[in-house]
Amino acid sequence: MIYRVVLAVVLATALVAATLGPIDDARRQRASATVSDQASDLERAADTLLETDDPIGGPGARRVVTVRVPTRTWTSGGVERVSLRPSTDQTPARLSWLLTGGQPRTRQLPGVPLRTADGSPVVLRRSGPHRLVISLDGQPGVPVLTVRRLK
Repeated sequence: MIYRVVLAVVLATALVAATLGPIDDARRQRASATVSDQASDLERAADTLLETDDPIGGPGARRVVTVRVPTRTWTSGGVERVSLRPSTDQTPARLSWLLTGGQPRTRQLPGVPLRTADGSPVVLRRSGPHRLVISLDGQPGVPVLTVRRLK
């Protein structure tokens, strides 16, 4: 009788161990998809701002976008940080994120002339919602979108 119990425990442990890897992969994929979807929301807000408003040479129109940094749960992997890097002459703006226990991921935002006030990336380290403001600056005919945290 004791042999059956020991055998059942050993088999159950082996089955759980065999499924943990794929479960962690699925969690990381879900967290990555969540951040990628939010990059699409950010890109859409920036595109809408460029299409519907014109720069006036001073403070212009703005949009507020909420970016949620996923927390590790039973169904989703965690993200250690999300950073929004401004565009340069050579590279488009890009959203990068580092999955907990995973590889860094990057999504480029081509055609969106994003910048920050000081040229450094906006880094979101704490899990949960973060509100970003995209404001339309620049001169007529030369739009520039500035991103900053909403305080």
